[in-house]
Order: sequence, then structure tokens, then C-alpha cells
Amino acid sequence: MGYFTTLILKLLPLYINILLGFVAGRYLSAQRDTVSKILFYIISPLVIFSSVLRTELTPSILSLPFLTFVLCSSISLLFYTLAKRVWNDSTANILAFTAGTGNTGYFGLPLAILLLTEQGEGIFILGLFGFILYETTAGFYICAKGSHSKQEVFRRLIRLPQIYAFMMGILFNLWCITIPPVFDDYLISIKGTFAILGMMIIGLSISNMSDFRIDRPFITLSFLAKFVVWPLAIMLVILSDHFLFNFYNDLEHQALILLSIVPLAVNTVVMASLLNVQPAKAASAVLLSTLFAIIYSPIMCYFFIG
Repeated sequence: MGYFTTLILKLLPLYINILLGFVAGRYLSAQRDTVSKILFYIISPLVIFSSVLRTELTPSILSLPFLTFVLCSSISLLFYTLAKRVWNDSTANILAFTAGTGNTGYFGLPLAILLLTEQGEGIFILGLFGFILYETTAGFYICAKGSHSKQEVFRRLIRLPQIYAFMMGILFNLWCITIPPVFDDYLISIKGTFAILGMMIIGLSISNMSDFRIDRPFITLSFLAKFVVWPLAIMLVILSDHFLFNFYNDLEHQALILLSIVPLAVNTVVMASLLNVQPAKAASAVLLSTLFAIIYSPIMCYFFIG
């Protein structure tokens, strides 16, 4: 239990940041949208660029975005099929979208920064990139099916700053272009800022919830996807690799596990609001999954990463 206690103490500051975000949103009138834009357009691209630049690239690491994209899309299609048996409206599309992704950025990346080495952070981000591609292509398309065209999907994709930060990081890495040492402390501070604000944005999102509605089928299926199917799918990949292929190393396995044990994506609420499909129920599911992950994620880290 010594390691588990140490792990909880390491994660405690991250959870405190969730609480501080809630306090800031509820009592200080902090604007979630402003913080989100700073994270999305400025801090997140810098973290992605610097981490990819400093990662030792190998064929196995470069394959991770493709692996996670395929997993995201496959799980989304699986739950779309299941959801259509429960709902006849766009709720099935929202469920399929959230089943295929997770809060890998604001929840998962701070965990990776805290628990993994610098190389591990870069590996995690390459895996995370597959989730970004899914959300902006297949995930967006299946979620907004019938109301948005393929051209709209493409326009959303080319506007993502993370795409360009990722590509620049890869190119600079392959061309052996380095950042002057004078920026080392700055980039470390940027990672710390992302870890703090990334968790605070969860608290800010919770503080803005004005209507709490529990849709038991929606919560049941979304929890099944996020906390059962995703870890099982990743464990199947890891076991197959361990016994058959030996393509990925232990650090890459750890990054994949971290990607699979995060709560539901905050973007689920964004999509539900966009389509006006029970956004309060989607927000409740995201909230409950985040609260559940506060206990669930450390336990999974204890058994599979420690």
C-alpha cells in the first residue's frame, strides 16, 4: 500500500486544482470559455510541440496515433450500433461520440506529466493525437451525422492549432532542430501551467452546470465504454503485443494504459449543446465519470503502471 499512498499524494494537487476551478467558477465568476481558449489555442500547442520535439521517435511510437485513431473509431461504431437499439434520435450519436474518446487532454495529460518520464510524456501525446484526429473527423461526423458535411469536418480539422504543433514537432525532431536552452525553464513552466489549468477547467465546467439530469441508459453505456471496454481493448492490444509482436516497449504500454483510464470527454457536452440533444444529461454523465475517475484512475495506475 506504500506505493498507492504515494500515488494518491502525487495526484492530490491535481484534484485540488479541480476544486479550485469549481470555486473560481462558482464564487469568482471565472469564465470557462476564456480559460479554455487560452489552453486550446496557446498552451496546449506549445506543450504538444515541445514534448514531440524532445521525444526519441521510433516506428512503434510513430504508429501510436494510427492505433488510437482506429480504436476510437471502432469503439464509437460499436456503441453507435448498441445505442440505436435504445434511442431513435441523435442521443445515439452523442453516445457513440463519447464512447470513442475521453478526457485525454485536460485529465490524462496532467497525469502523464506527473507519472511518466519526459519520453513517456511525448509517447502519451503521440497516442493522444489519435484521439484528436478522431474527435475532429470520424467522431464529429458520426455525432453530427445528417447536419454537417464532410467539407465541414475538413474545415474543422485544418483550423486545429494542435495539428500544426504536432507536425512542427515531428519535423523539427526529424531534422534535429533544437530549441535554445534559454527556453528550457519556460517550457517546463508551460507544462506546469497546462497541468494546473487543465484540471481547473474541469472544476470550472462543473461549476457552470445549472441542470443535473440522470439518464441511466446513457450513463450506463457511456461508463461501460469508458471504464470497461476501453481498458479491456488496450489490455488486449498489450497482451497481443507482448506474446506475439513485441513491437511496443513498457513505456509505450504505460502511455496506452493512461489513455484508456480517463473519464468522459468534456467535448461530449459541447457536441450535445451543438445538436441540442439533452446537453444536461450529457453534462451529468461527464460530471459523474470525472468524480468516478478520481478514485478509478489511481487504482488502475496502481495495478497496471506502478
